[in-house]
Amino acid sequence: MDRDRGSRDVTIKDVAKRAGVAISTVSRVLNGLDKVSPKTEKKVKEAVEELGYVQNGLAVSMVTGQTRTIMMVVPDFTNDFNGAVIQGAEEYLKEQGYTMLIFSTKDFKEEDFENLYRRFSKLVDGVLVVPANPDDMDYGRWEKPLVLIDCYRPGQDYYTVEIDNAKGGYLLARELLLNGHTHIGLVGGIPGASLGGQRIAGFERAMKEYGVPIDKRLMMRGLHFEDTGYRGMKKLWDLPDRLRPTGVIAVNNLTCIGCMEALSERGAVIGQDISLVGFDDHLLARYSVPGITVIVRPTIEMGREGAKLLVQQLRKEEIGQKRVVMEIELKRRNSVKRLLV
Repeated sequence: MDRDRGSRDVTIKDVAKRAGVAISTVSRVLNGLDKVSPKTEKKVKEAVEELGYVQNGLAVSMVTGQTRTIMMVVPDFTNDFNGAVIQGAEEYLKEQGYTMLIFSTKDFKEEDFENLYRRFSKLVDGVLVVPANPDDMDYGRWEKPLVLIDCYRPGQDYYTVEIDNAKGGYLLARELLLNGHTHIGLVGGIPGASLGGQRIAGFERAMKEYGVPIDKRLMMRGLHFEDTGYRGMKKLWDLPDRLRPTGVIAVNNLTCIGCMEALSERGAVIGQDISLVGFDDHLLARYSVPGITVIVRPTIEMGREGAKLLVQQLRKEEIGQKRVVMEIELKRRNSVKRLLV
């Protein structure tokens, strides 16, 4: 980096002089306004690096109409899933020259969303949202390029990054059924057009396919939080022996943690006294003894894919499909007991 200029800040004029091009050419390269030859672009970028030139963000915004800043909204910061999605999105946006503002919407009401948007809409080019579950927010009113991550909105025209939640619910139920479990409980999930509703639908499909009736007394529905899992599992464990399920499905990582806590308090051994499977991998599922069988989804990649879709919108690139569905897998550990059949 050239430091022979004394204490004076490097200007775009200095970059143009070093690269041997016009100031307007430097501007086009730095702001991506027009195509220039690869040779010219290389010369300008080398001059920027040698001189240590830093663009004035406000000036760039005035020229391009872009701030190169993205707003990301997640339900909370305590869920490992949200953290992984943030990581993936941030990595990709950084590679593309964008920065990110991150907000948690825990306990938000609809007017809180509107206030958030009004305060920051002029500071960002686009929005990434991991919606709360359930969620019926009309994001179209924000009038910004937008991508929803981990969201099920049938019939609505949003760019989304999803997984096959129904398939995940089916795989978890089938894992228990194939190991001889017919008395199966489910903790968490809200029926209908929601992520939990899809997972419940997958569970119901597996039970019907294997000819096993669902005992509604074992369905502990609720929001996807630890407390739902904790209270639901306590109720299931405290049922009379003839009613107590031999296997339980937790609809997400937080409800799974709550289930594990309740069983620990009761002195129950997972994989022996009761079988437990869950949706989403997490630290406790990986490192507890026994480990918990879970549905694993590509969380970091979901963040990257969402950010990529958003940048493609901002650059007005052709996008093949608005709805991206990513693969999942069943990760078997030792939390499912094989029953005699």
